[in-house]
Amino acid sequence: MTDVARRVRASCAVTLVLLGLAACSSGEEKGPKPGELIVHGTVHMVTTADSSTCWKFTSTKGKDYELQPAQVPNDLLVDNASAKLIIKPLSSGGSFCKLGPVVTVDSVDSVSTGAPAASGT
Repeated sequence: MTDVARRVRASCAVTLVLLGLAACSSGEEKGPKPGELIVHGTVHMVTTADSSTCWKFTSTKGKDYELQPAQVPNDLLVDNASAKLIIKPLSSGGSFCKLGPVVTVDSVDSVSTGAPAASGT
């Protein structure tokens, strides 16, 4: 092999390794449809300074997502519930609570309930 061919081959190998590491470090598994993610984690009820109730989903990979009650099934809104979800980040619309990217829950694969949410939510 020529020197140039070896350098090109090495460069391609390094690029593939870096892309693989970037995919793993993004944290979440790709879902069945474009733009979807499969996430495992826990639902948390968060009370803001003005006493508003917000919901976030913290994945086992450590990433937080904001759940808006109108965008998710009601049975998922249980504090400390563990779940496997297929989500899709919303490209428009603002986050009221600023807990992470706002997502739509396309599918709830499994839920094990935590503590029931306080009444009035």
